[in-house]
Amino acid sequence: MLKLSRRMRWAIVCVLTVLIIQGLLSLSHLLLPNLWLPASAGSIQFRGQVEWVDPHLYDQEWFDAARAGRQDITIALVGAGYPVDTVNKSGYTALVLATYHGHLAEVVALLASHADPCIPDTNGNTALMGALFKGEMAVAMKLLDMCPIDQSNNSGQTALSFAALFGRLDFLPELIQRGANPSHTDAQGKSALSIVLEQGNEQAAAALRHMGAKRG
Repeated sequence: MLKLSRRMRWAIVCVLTVLIIQGLLSLSHLLLPNLWLPASAGSIQFRGQVEWVDPHLYDQEWFDAARAGRQDITIALVGAGYPVDTVNKSGYTALVLATYHGHLAEVVALLASHADPCIPDTNGNTALMGALFKGEMAVAMKLLDMCPIDQSNNSGQTALSFAALFGRLDFLPELIQRGANPSHTDAQGKSALSIVLEQGNEQAAAALRHMGAKRG
């Protein structure tokens, strides 16, 4: 049986401790982003003027601001030259993060700064799909008319698919009015109607049929 020296054991403990601390710090940015942000955007505005050459110095503040809905910091960073469509390590833009967290004012600020709402995450989901998934309907309304209405994710699902599958049935007419195909089929050849019928969701099936959907 392999025996470790005291020095080796301490080295392993130290490495594990560092990894745990790093993990906790990363998690805190996701769950409590405001803890890492300044009370006002003043310091960022000042630093931005000095460090214009490397806007990615502010990656953490940028994505924390999106999660926290801190449009004051977002606007300051945009003014300092931060590239608004930057994608984080998980494949999310700030707009997608703001959408997921239901920060309408932040979404408006990002759109006013020319953020592209059609950039998908690593699964191909757009900001509109994220809003429908999370049930952020005010955000979803703001994102309408900004991307191809039947833009699909990696599974071939569209915004209409999300609205049907996640029970946002009142939103179906908005999508149909803008030209969404109610009978669109995904990568497996299934329409939203066929999926909800497989799930036994008669309410969603009735809503889709009312919109003219056909089973794929």
